[in-house]
Amino acid sequence: MQESAFSGWRHALQELAATKEAAESWRHTRYQFAHKLGQALTGSGDSGEPTISGHVVYGVWLEWGLLYVGQTSKAERRLRDLPVGESHHLANTFPPEIWSRIVVISWPRLPEAEVPLQTLGVQEVGLGLEHRLQASLHPLVNATRRTSEGTWRNVDWSKSRSRGAVASGQLDELFAAVMNIWGETSNSLTCRVVHPADLLQLTTEPDATH
Repeated sequence: MQESAFSGWRHALQELAATKEAAESWRHTRYQFAHKLGQALTGSGDSGEPTISGHVVYGVWLEWGLLYVGQTSKAERRLRDLPVGESHHLANTFPPEIWSRIVVISWPRLPEAEVPLQTLGVQEVGLGLEHRLQASLHPLVNATRRTSEGTWRNVDWSKSRSRGAVASGQLDELFAAVMNIWGETSNSLTCRVVHPADLLQLTTEPDATH
């Protein structure tokens, strides 16, 4: 990390929170943006897209590439919290203001999900898809884990014996279907694509001079 970039980041935050009034304005502005982003990820769009709820897999990108892959059984709650960061860790390190794209796939709506849903069950399929995506794409945040010594260890998905790892090998057709729409750039029945920068333009910039 370049020292000048870190110092500039720290100085900008200090300026945004330089007074009680400025700090309150910054807090409110950030939540306004996070709320808009959560609505965009889960709510019905202007073109009549269906709302996003239930089981999904999702990916978050920065400009250089894929940052994070996750899954949830409660998209209507988890995706709203994703940019807020109260129970989801991602936004605490990589603020949603710098995310370039989020893709959410309602995989149970895919025809290829019918057989694995019957044989494995919805929870196992969701975990299996998450494992398969992470193991194939190696998103930065998923690829390492914190240690109690203050360091990081690499994740070896090939050695995992988790429920997702066990189920992942039985999802070839569904995984291929998910990958076919993983790079989508527009919304569809099964896929929601959101670019946070578009929402930043709709959010009032905080006034740090209060």
